[in-house]
Amino acid sequence: MKTITTAILLCAGSLAAQSLDLNQSGTFSDTRSRTPMPTEQLTYAADLPMYTLLPAVTTNTSSAYASLNITVHHPRRIAQRPDVLVARYHPPLIQELFKLRQQYVGIMNQVAYDTADARIEGTPRRIDMGYGRGYSNVIRKSARDKANIEHRAEMTAINYLERVTRAHYKIRANSMTGSDTYHFNLPPGQYALCIMQRVKDNDPKAGLGSKTALWWSTFTIEENTKKEMILDESNAITWREIFAVEKK
Repeated sequence: MKTITTAILLCAGSLAAQSLDLNQSGTFSDTRSRTPMPTEQLTYAADLPMYTLLPAVTTNTSSAYASLNITVHHPRRIAQRPDVLVARYHPPLIQELFKLRQQYVGIMNQVAYDTADARIEGTPRRIDMGYGRGYSNVIRKSARDKANIEHRAEMTAINYLERVTRAHYKIRANSMTGSDTYHFNLPPGQYALCIMQRVKDNDPKAGLGSKTALWWSTFTIEENTKKEMILDESNAITWREIFAVEKK
């Protein structure tokens, strides 16, 4: 009987060895296919809904100042000044923003795929190794891995955004007051604002040093009016919030 029991245990161990390769860290690797567990895909509407800074915009009928004054300060900003960029909000830019949104949704869906838990096909849900030890057939990304994936996604997203700003956001401030107030003299019309600022990343899981804070909005300049924007950490956003997206 002892011989038969030993043979059964050896067979079970052999089958487990065929499925799993335990490494010294206590985790396992597997040559079988890994299938990401279902993630909800994102899509977008036919129009172009975007984030707006309207709560941070005040209007003054005085014409004694520039038509647009922007004060921007982030308490965690890194030494360099932000890029404060304005563009005419007209069809060529709108067409580029449609393309940018499509790229962003693609990045978001890729991040969701890359950070999703994965199931190893062809193995039981749990492998019992004895002595109270066992392993699930679901592999989960660590918090650090997820943070790294998000960081790479942000770098790609900001690179795409900079391509658009270089081509279309060519209106610069006429003057400055102090180190953080920008003055623009703009004729009446519709405009788009994009401000980018590198800031310290306080997320302990990331450990990557910095990320990009954004201020984004469309706005209108009327005849003989002054607009003023007070921008800080409370109304900064990330690249993920520029465009409104929805789940399929």
